[in-house]
Amino acid sequence: MDWGFAWDITPDILNGLSITLRLFAWSLLFSTIGGIVLGLMRISPIPPFRWFSAFFGWFIRGLPLLLIMFYVFFALPEFSSRLTLSSFDAAVVGLTVWTAAYQSEAVRSGIISVDAGQFEAAEALAMTRSRYMRKIILPQSARIILPPFIGNAINTMKQTSLATAITVPEMTLLTNRIIAREFIVIEPLVTLAIIFLLLTTILVLVQTGLERVFRLKA
Repeated sequence: MDWGFAWDITPDILNGLSITLRLFAWSLLFSTIGGIVLGLMRISPIPPFRWFSAFFGWFIRGLPLLLIMFYVFFALPEFSSRLTLSSFDAAVVGLTVWTAAYQSEAVRSGIISVDAGQFEAAEALAMTRSRYMRKIILPQSARIILPPFIGNAINTMKQTSLATAITVPEMTLLTNRIIAREFIVIEPLVTLAIIFLLLTTILVLVQTGLERVFRLKA
């Protein structure tokens, strides 16, 4: 292991860091919104909403993320030229759809963990469903939702590396280019692994801090 060479190529790999972070940030934002909506639909009293959310979760979680990205980038334009997306946008859509399916389960599990008496008490006070969900149920369920939510976010951060398959110039693609150029494998891959470990460690530290805020840790 030539650490000097690894240090020299680190700036080249970090040129893709902004792309990786943008992929992560946009997909996490949209998947959080989608996950909350799908999670609420999953426990909705309206059957079609429940059926759609259940089917969406089953279907998307049953597919590899790479296949979803391929479909969005390569297959959608076959239906209409208006559905042609840039490689970056296609990666964001793929990551968003995939992550939302998992975040919806985190939201659903958090909500159903709240004692049924809380729902009954709110309804006895003639509170509307939207009001007691917002004021009572969701704040209590946040403690349960948080760990799997952050866990899914960490997975999303790691899965941004799959965007290299549709030519998004994030860190993994730049690492592959270094390998192809220098015919050296170990140092570029170890450097990339260290960078991803640092990024996911930051998310773990965020999770630890939030858990302390919610008094999940001593």
